[in-house]
Amino acid sequence: MKALLRFVTIILMISFLAACAQATEAPASVPEVPAGTEAPAAATEAPLSAQEEWLKVNQLGPYDTGVQDWAAIEAAAKAEGELLVYANSSKVEKAAEGFMEKYPEIKVQAFDLGGDDVLLKTVEEQKAGAFTGDVWASSGGAELVGNVLPKKYVWRFVPDSAAAVTPEEYTQPLLMSRLGTSVWAYNSELNDTCPISNIWELTQPEWKGKIFIEDPLNDASTLSKLITIAAHPDEMKAAYVELYGSEPVLDEDTPDAGWLWLKRFAQNGPIPESGGDEVDSAFATPGMTESYMALGSYSNYPDVLEGNLVFEPCWGMTPIVGIQSQSYLGILNQAPHPNAAKLWIKYISSEEGREPWAKFGTYFPDSTYVVPEGQKTLEEIQTMTWLIAEQYAYDHLVEARDFYLLNLGE
Repeated sequence: MKALLRFVTIILMISFLAACAQATEAPASVPEVPAGTEAPAAATEAPLSAQEEWLKVNQLGPYDTGVQDWAAIEAAAKAEGELLVYANSSKVEKAAEGFMEKYPEIKVQAFDLGGDDVLLKTVEEQKAGAFTGDVWASSGGAELVGNVLPKKYVWRFVPDSAAAVTPEEYTQPLLMSRLGTSVWAYNSELNDTCPISNIWELTQPEWKGKIFIEDPLNDASTLSKLITIAAHPDEMKAAYVELYGSEPVLDEDTPDAGWLWLKRFAQNGPIPESGGDEVDSAFATPGMTESYMALGSYSNYPDVLEGNLVFEPCWGMTPIVGIQSQSYLGILNQAPHPNAAKLWIKYISSEEGREPWAKFGTYFPDSTYVVPEGQKTLEEIQTMTWLIAEQYAYDHLVEARDFYLLNLGE
């Protein structure tokens, strides 16, 4: 009897547990959705930032496919009706006149601010969120590569028309509009040929206080050019050996021949001027009686042809005749008139748009461009110049300025 009761008890317990399990496994009831309404999505995408939305709408940055519908861009640009250009060239105003003749629906304000002020204005406006300008048309050099582009203050845009005739190297990190060439030059009225043949001669006593340059302590571009020379220690060492027949003896504060040259050049007291025109006047004015040298602009050579200046580059100088700098075109971050900016960049990179700059001594990355008669080709000039080492210059800008100032005129 007891065994029977125990068996019945076990059966009842099993039945009770099974019933509990079924109740536990039963699906929870789903609340009924009222008629005419949709059930909420399982997940929603995060809204785009204002910058990301601007990039997406205007097909820039990660949304730039390289394919452009110019009919649509032109129509949108005309609807925008305005354009604001920040430039470092006085010729930009003439270019703006040509652009407005071609597109009278678009009013252009093109400002020649100078390279330093283009940089300052861009950085300060972007930091403040005051998105006013549309186009970057300036060099920028070290600061552009090391500061402006990493902070996404300017965006790359390469019109397909420019891409078709421009080697890829001239479209990075932005499209290059032209190349400026600074050359070591001499007064050709007082000298039949360049009085030096090696860059180390600029550090010798006979040239102390007799070399003119734009002030590297106030002009980042000039300082970057000097830093670029320091950035080629092997070539500078070879030039030293060629001139003196032995390897240079380094100082404690000069890690290599490049920095040794920079130190000795500063110690030779180069004379600073406020700008390129002032440099030219100081060493190449007709009628001078004392011979000087300078780091001047090859693009000012038309003044020589017209008889206003008397200078010649030191062709054949070891290891280089000069330094080339890049001038860039880009669209300012969150520009209010992005389509007009695109149309401007296309225009400026065309034969028609670059006409104000197409003079003796200026170079364009367009492979179809033919230099004026008598001017060395881009290929030739590149064998005797170095392109500004922008990243190296940015990394050493403060160090080099202090180093130069410490040694100046000693």
